Amino acid sequence: MKIKELLIGITMGVVLTLIGMYSFTLFFSNEKVLDSFYLLYTQKKLGGLMSIGALLNLPAFFVFINQYRYYRAYGLVSLLLFLVVIIGLLKII
Repeated sequence: MKIKELLIGITMGVVLTLIGMYSFTLFFSNEKVLDSFYLLYTQKKLGGLMSIGALLNLPAFFVFINQYRYYRAYGLVSLLLFLVVIIGLLKII
């Protein structure tokens, strides 16, 4: 049961982050989404887009905490820590 709740939190975090990245790119870029991602990667700004996309996880975290779903919140925070590592690696590479 705990692992299922953790996986739900991680999955929700991934989906919300991708929705945030996609919608931000859709609204503020004239290029296609994948072309825009590639352009941001070559300019070393893809990590910033991932950070903006991850902002959608903040309300989900507070909803999980208010509903006493601590394992889902833990899964969400685990994903966010993983994203921090990925963003750091993108800044180095």
